[in-house]
Amino acid sequence: MPKDELEKHYLETTYSVFIDQDKYDIQVGEPVPAVINKLLENEKESSAVIVTAWNPRSELLSLQENQARNTKLKSKFKMHTIFDALGQGDDLSEQLWQAEESFFIIGLNKTDADKIAVEYGQYAYVWLENTKPVSLIFTRLWQLCRLDQGIT
Repeated sequence: MPKDELEKHYLETTYSVFIDQDKYDIQVGEPVPAVINKLLENEKESSAVIVTAWNPRSELLSLQENQARNTKLKSKFKMHTIFDALGQGDDLSEQLWQAEESFFIIGLNKTDADKIAVEYGQYAYVWLENTKPVSLIFTRLWQLCRLDQGIT
């Protein structure tokens, strides 16, 4: 997939966070949902990330491999407030890309979020800050990738 198409896919993905049986949909560029803002107000770091270990460098892995990677990722956040999340693009009707299980992690700073994302082969992660629009942060792996030539 060319790099510009992949970026468009990331930007158009709906990121859902599951808190106490409720689902909150998050879109890049949109305001943070009010319930999530309240959670962020109560934390020392008024920020959060949505990150996954699925499909490193946007290469499809099996469900079993992805779930094992996510279990390992989750174990790194024993000292953080963490909720399940899901990243689902609008191309699922074409069965091109399965929704990716992710985590919503409160209080992680950008430096640590970037390290974790890179460690798990992610080109980007979702950044939320209290009262600011949701952003997509590209990691250094994104800068290094050459997807347009089919090389990662």
